[in-house]
Amino acid sequence: MQAVLYRTQVRALLDTCGDDLVGRRDRLVLGLLVGAGLRRRELADLCFDDVKRQPLAASAAGGDPHRVRTVLAVRGKGAKDRVVPISAPLAEAIERWGGQFGHRGHVVRSLGRRGQAGQCMSPVAIFNVVRKHGALIGQPTLAPHDLRRTYAQLGYQAGVPLTQIARLLGHASLTTTQRYLNLDLDLEMTVSDFIPF
Repeated sequence: MQAVLYRTQVRALLDTCGDDLVGRRDRLVLGLLVGAGLRRRELADLCFDDVKRQPLAASAAGGDPHRVRTVLAVRGKGAKDRVVPISAPLAEAIERWGGQFGHRGHVVRSLGRRGQAGQCMSPVAIFNVVRKHGALIGQPTLAPHDLRRTYAQLGYQAGVPLTQIARLLGHASLTTTQRYLNLDLDLEMTVSDFIPF
């Protein structure tokens, strides 16, 4: 069963993570899935070198040419590259986490029983993190792809254009994005087509 979380549920999900090493790692895993719309394979492959600072256009930044936004350079399904802007708090979490590893290698990593970090985290381990924390908020079947759908749904509800959501998710077709959002919009024909102008 597919689940889409409300904003309050996303907050509750993130709040299930403790402040120890595992908790900070899990919060980052959940945050990147729901805050960047990544697939679990994309997250497993994400490296610190893929986290970039990109200048904002002067007009969008209110004339300040020094404003930047953190973006993720994501290699998606079908070897399609895309750029995904992320929020400042998520960027800060990556920065703090990266300080432990010299900002090298994979962003999310397995952790041993004594807290020693592995080189990377598998997609299965990412799935297990989501299931574990989903169960803590009464969503025991929560999956990484549900967090991706949540990213799309919350963006859509906030007024982000459907075309931008499709691009951020790496969808080749708006139809795929519409299915994510359970929209039955027909982009080929709409009421406006029949209004004389």
